[in-house]
Amino acid sequence: MALAKMKFVSIIGMLKHLDEVVTTLGYSQVFHPDDAIEFFSETEKFLPITTKNESSSTLSKLKSIMHDASIEPQIVNVDDFDMSIGEMTKIVLNIENELGQTLKEKSDAQSQIRECLRKIEDSSHFVELKLEVDKIEACEFVKANFGRLPKDSYEKLSAYKDNEFVQFFPCSSDGKYYWGVYTAPIDQADEIDGIFSALYFEHIEVEGLKGTPTDFITQQKEQVKTLKEKVDMLEQKAREYLKEHKEDILKIYSKLCELSAFYTIRSYAYKYHNNFILAGWIPAENEKEITDALHKIESIDVNTSDAKEEIKHKPPIKFKNNFFSKPFEFYTQMYGTPNYGEIDPSGFLAFTYSLLFGIMFGDVGHGVLLFIAAMFMYKVKKMELGRLLIPCSISSTIFGFVFGSVFGYEHVLDPMYNALFGLKEKPIEVMESHWTMTIIYSAVGIGMFLVIIAMGLNIYSSFKRKDIGNALFGVNGVCGLVFYSSLVIGLVCSMMLGIKIMTPLYIILLIVLPLILVFFREPLSKLVEGEKNFMPESIGSFIVDNFFELFEVCLSYVTNTMSFLRVGAFVLVHAGMMQVVFVLASMFSGTGYIITVIVGNLIVAALEALLVGIQVLRLEYYEMFSRFYIGDGRPYKPVKVEKE
Repeated sequence: MALAKMKFVSIIGMLKHLDEVVTTLGYSQVFHPDDAIEFFSETEKFLPITTKNESSSTLSKLKSIMHDASIEPQIVNVDDFDMSIGEMTKIVLNIENELGQTLKEKSDAQSQIRECLRKIEDSSHFVELKLEVDKIEACEFVKANFGRLPKDSYEKLSAYKDNEFVQFFPCSSDGKYYWGVYTAPIDQADEIDGIFSALYFEHIEVEGLKGTPTDFITQQKEQVKTLKEKVDMLEQKAREYLKEHKEDILKIYSKLCELSAFYTIRSYAYKYHNNFILAGWIPAENEKEITDALHKIESIDVNTSDAKEEIKHKPPIKFKNNFFSKPFEFYTQMYGTPNYGEIDPSGFLAFTYSLLFGIMFGDVGHGVLLFIAAMFMYKVKKMELGRLLIPCSISSTIFGFVFGSVFGYEHVLDPMYNALFGLKEKPIEVMESHWTMTIIYSAVGIGMFLVIIAMGLNIYSSFKRKDIGNALFGVNGVCGLVFYSSLVIGLVCSMMLGIKIMTPLYIILLIVLPLILVFFREPLSKLVEGEKNFMPESIGSFIVDNFFELFEVCLSYVTNTMSFLRVGAFVLVHAGMMQVVFVLASMFSGTGYIITVIVGNLIVAALEALLVGIQVLRLEYYEMFSRFYIGDGRPYKPVKVEKE
């Protein structure tokens, strides 16, 4: 649960050295630029440095060419590549004239091939027509329409037998349509067109079709052959060009990406007379190397300060987690990036999410299936969610051994329990009434413990942010923690252990008094933080508002705790769903039984994994994160040379 320490860095120097500074910061790949004017007073005479990104248009043009040429964008080493923007622009224009023109001709030829194939497809329906289509189209007093008519509409033509001009001449048919032509005198064309339109006739354009359809198809096939030869020739030409120039293209691309990234830093600079000022953030671990590099530049003055001194400017957040916690940064950032004054909840989330997921999804077989799926998602599909599910699957497998469940078989591990512990069968039978209640009570107990931990984290985080009032008198502060934990301990001791500790003194000091302090948390917070006007403006309004708010708070303690019932409920749901699978499987025998069990397991595993994943995340966000986590920070985004 750690965040990397950050340093604020401000750089002042002469304008003529700005590009050198920008290049140094860009190559470091750890500089997160910020608006310098926000960090200084008397900035009226500071002016933004408005220069055009000269690499932008050239980079855009080169990216388009690379896309057309199917060149995978990649950043290559350009340390020995010294070329100006002007020189690169000329080369890109030459590439566009040579390679770009070749690719355009290829694209045009491919479009013509597609058009020829479309014409062949359309004309193939009329090959039975032995007349020359262009001559039919040229008739002065007769209009011909080629197209297709639905089969049921074709049958309805008999209703128009009294009109001798409503005639359709089919040439071919498939399962749904008749393909053919109808003709009409010019003076009755509108009426005939209306009739066929009502019959859902679909017109097919035959413009350009000369001679008979058979002759036309032959011509188009010859055209396709010629065009394909042209495409092959152009592809060969493009391959030869790329073989000779691809390395240079990637170097120019990488250099342009680099200049574009450096421009991002430059755009944050301000000028004052002949000087510039630039500000941003760097990890504390990189402070020495950055400052040493900048001090080598003439006229440059560099100042750094701890991010804690700049909290009001919201230092960017760089996570610093171990291999176990790091995948859960994904969920943390879904809720919100932590601000620099609070704790990173990723470690807490990693442990509690894996634990609760394992309990709710406890099955050795399903845990192994989830592990395989998670590895596939992470290694093959490169999905962060897959990496996150790996510890969850391991936890599920472990709890599967605790519950003795393997693909829903509840007693297959009995020999193991006998060999290791001398037991006749597994120790926990979730569907027995005794164990059912124990699981439910345990789920609530886990919830109580995690809520108390969340309150403790809030207290620590509040003190870290110097929010003393919230740490002491908040709903999730010291008073809230004393109230909730005392109530929990008192009820557990009285109702389950038979220990009478809920004495009047216990209730007054540990339950009522903390609740009263929570009620007056606003004025008390102002008082401890040294504010003179700590009393509310309207006593009546204050009492009414806080009474209902306190009632809601007490209700939330109950509902948040009861929410953890779902942890135990899913243990029972798993056993119940697998019982249903085996009941269905028992209706079959042999192969049918095996298939039903396999398919049932796959369905149950997929459904439970989805539901459990959502429900555990809900518990994390609503029952725990809401108590101690603000998440209003901003992520650390250093300027890096990356493919665009």
